[in-house]
Amino acid sequence: MKLKRDMKDVDLVLLITMILLIVIGLIAVTSASFPTAKKYNLNSFHYLIRQGVFLILGIIAMVFIIRVPRGVIYKNITWLFILSVILVLLLWTPLGSAKKGQARWIDLKVIPLKFQPSDLLKLTSIVFLSKYLSKNIYTLKEARTFITAVAIMGVSVGPIMIKDFSTAVVIGVSLFAILLAAGIDKKQFLFLVVLGIIFIYLILKDPDNEFRIKRILGFVSDSTDYQSRDLYQARQSLYAFALGGYSGVGLFRSRQKYTNLPEAYTDFIFSVFAEEFGFIGTFIIILLFIVYIYRGYMIAYKATNYFDKFTAIGMTTYVGIQAFFNMGVCAKLLPVTGITLPFISYGGTALVMAIASTAILLKISKEGTI
Repeated sequence: MKLKRDMKDVDLVLLITMILLIVIGLIAVTSASFPTAKKYNLNSFHYLIRQGVFLILGIIAMVFIIRVPRGVIYKNITWLFILSVILVLLLWTPLGSAKKGQARWIDLKVIPLKFQPSDLLKLTSIVFLSKYLSKNIYTLKEARTFITAVAIMGVSVGPIMIKDFSTAVVIGVSLFAILLAAGIDKKQFLFLVVLGIIFIYLILKDPDNEFRIKRILGFVSDSTDYQSRDLYQARQSLYAFALGGYSGVGLFRSRQKYTNLPEAYTDFIFSVFAEEFGFIGTFIIILLFIVYIYRGYMIAYKATNYFDKFTAIGMTTYVGIQAFFNMGVCAKLLPVTGITLPFISYGGTALVMAIASTAILLKISKEGTI
């Protein structure tokens, strides 16, 4: 009864949109992960069950966020942000677990659990920067306030960019959107753009990041070598779209997910869904994300204070830009980045944090403040 009262007056459109995306995700994970489960002699629903466990954790997090008093979040965000940065720095220790050139996971070793600290950093950096700017909104044009805001961005993006480039871009774009909403002037805008370009150049220039250059060159290449290592994932993803046609081949009937399409249940789950449900299915997913983004920005527009406004803008941008990157990669509109589709791709930490970000938006819509 109390939970029903807590959920009263939240943005129902946003809530229903999130639920639909999660349901689609569970269906997609069940289908896309089936070959991998069989390959390793696991239960056919192994990945679905694991995703379901994290879904329950996400729901618990959502209820907690909606019910917790505003002051708890506001007062504790500083140390939560610091903790997130420390967890990211642990990627440089033996606890860091790398896969295909990206060190994204912390492996606790003693228990069979890995998690991505960057997913937590997405949320804490958004809320922390929002808190700082809301307290200093009238002095943003001053050098001290602006440089401090840039430093927060640097601390949030810098460490993770070296280990996980695509996630760092998502965080950077989300924080940049908050600064735009706060009202930076033209000189500050140009400074951030130039700084970002220089930073990206320095990262890509590193010999350890040669594989990222190859991905970009493969993206712009017009090569017809379909088995080229740099083109393989993008080509196979496009084949999945082509096989799906208008209405798809049907649930569980994808052929690309078996051997041709790497990361079928994570990075390229949108391609598998396109093959099985065709243009109609992909259009529904895109439409749901458009609705989500629209409702998120409307919540920001109607927010009664700067803290809520900036937080809502950051959370909405994070979900929106990550969805755009993932679908863009699958459709070969962007270079392969290795980033998941919010609410839909398999991944426990990502799902919990996506639900948590939505919970923050729902809380703002309900109370006009968090």
